[in-house]
Amino acid sequence: MILVVGSGVAGLSAALAAVREGGDVLLVTAGALGGQGSADGSGPRLLGNTPLAQGGIAAAIGAADRVADHLQDTVAAGAGLTQLDAAEVLVVEGARRMRELLDAGFAADRDAAGGVALGLEAAHGRERIVHAGGDRTGAVLHAHLASRLGGLMPERARRAGAPGGSLEVREGATVEALTVEFGAVVGATVRDARGRVSTVRADAVVLATGGYASLYPMSSNHPSARGAGVMLGARAGAVLADLEFVQFHPTVLVEGLGAPADVRTGARADVRADVRTDARADLRSLLISEAVRGAGAVLRDARGARFMLGRHPRAELAPRDVVSLEVHRALERDDAREVWLDATPVERSGGRGALRRRFPGISRALAARGIDWARDPVPVAPAAHYTMGGIASDAWGRSSVPGLFAAGEVAATGVHGANRLASNSLLEGLVFGARAGVAAAAYRPGGGAWIGDDGALAGLIRAAERCALAADLERGATASEAEIGRAVGSALGIERSGAGLARADRVFRRGAGDAARLASVVGAAAALRTESRGAHLRADFPGSDPAQARRRGVRVIEAAPSSASGRERCAGGAVSLRAPASATSHRAAEQRSA
Repeated sequence: MILVVGSGVAGLSAALAAVREGGDVLLVTAGALGGQGSADGSGPRLLGNTPLAQGGIAAAIGAADRVADHLQDTVAAGAGLTQLDAAEVLVVEGARRMRELLDAGFAADRDAAGGVALGLEAAHGRERIVHAGGDRTGAVLHAHLASRLGGLMPERARRAGAPGGSLEVREGATVEALTVEFGAVVGATVRDARGRVSTVRADAVVLATGGYASLYPMSSNHPSARGAGVMLGARAGAVLADLEFVQFHPTVLVEGLGAPADVRTGARADVRADVRTDARADLRSLLISEAVRGAGAVLRDARGARFMLGRHPRAELAPRDVVSLEVHRALERDDAREVWLDATPVERSGGRGALRRRFPGISRALAARGIDWARDPVPVAPAAHYTMGGIASDAWGRSSVPGLFAAGEVAATGVHGANRLASNSLLEGLVFGARAGVAAAAYRPGGGAWIGDDGALAGLIRAAERCALAADLERGATASEAEIGRAVGSALGIERSGAGLARADRVFRRGAGDAARLASVVGAAAALRTESRGAHLRADFPGSDPAQARRRGVRVIEAAPSSASGRERCAGGAVSLRAPASATSHRAAEQRSA
């Protein structure tokens, strides 16, 4: 039996693929698969980031596009750390998966001629972004996959000789721990919607639980995205990787700010309310999709100047790390809490109602807050959006622990390198979720070598740094989750420093639970990388160091003297990114068989 944990794009793709391969699947999700819950509102609700995704799915399916071009853009955004074999799988299989989705009836937006409408987003060399429902791509994709999965229910027993496996779904259930026996994952402890705890035995476990961006006080993510799956893997002995790389989306609504009379001329209104800082706020911050800038919106500072001009050849369509950093610097320069996203050029060029037609969800959300973005600019600032780090895994989702697979944002395949290319995340879930499902269905405990010795994952495992968590993280905790969140936002934001990381570490030590533990390990990883690269920027090490153009693996050890911190708590080596020739040959064989 295969246990799949999570019901976002990666989890649903893994479950569908595993059943198709003949596996018997138990899908456990903290929310409701369909999102409706019980009639009185007391049941599980739709959770996670997939339904919230406004951006589209990047895929080289246009007549003038090539997978090689998509690969080039992906590698360029990754700032020298992109795992090349994983990126090749993403773009090659991604185009195939996108065509399969369309053939299966996925309701992509269409152009006037009836073809799939392809949009442009930051750091892409051409239009290749598939949207659905305007700015509701994630919700439409989730509903499509959930409907396909729902067609396999109620659970059907696999008949002798019949194709396909079986499926059971448990909604409102959470995994509290993975079961490890003789160095392999063999199941999990599951708490159901009524609070009952049981042990589930499984041949393989696929974690598809998302990332940890909601550790930050301002985040575009669902509040549940706090790294629970990463810590499940860490406690089971899995090597983690790339934890220091956190992507910030540059245009997230700053709540409670009034639009200026005319920011385009430099006039400015008074700030009416503070930005919320509670790390466990009930509502996520409203993201303003990158597609808005792709359609022609521009960024202006407090004086009304387009500050991205001259900062990058592509101005507002520069890679996210570049735009977020320039927004951050504009805020610091002007002592402000917001810059202004001016979308009025989109309305002017497309005619009255263009923004409402193209971005209906954003338009409704802004209107509910009293903002008419067809007339006024929108106050925005960067917010934590996507975490490149997670459970180190290969292109088939295999972690360092036999029987444990990871897919989607919880995994760290290296496909994004140091900075994710826009709209590659839903694609990642589709591609690597399906691959993890196929591999999990084929896995037989004790059936031979788990991973080879010459691939990138094997290298990460060999060179993994031992990172010890301070023992006092669970003793006499005095730091609240809000205090931990503020320390994360301050020290692990767009620009970091050794001094700031050390101060935050002292706060993390006074916390308890997974938030403090994960924040502590992320902080240690950021302290170890003494350079600036991609989404990791060090004010005290502003340049990139060629000697550090490699990924780092971390193995968490749950014991350490409380005096140790930062670099003192983690020691070890790092691994080069390029696979040797034998691994390249193996990669080619894998792609042919996929």
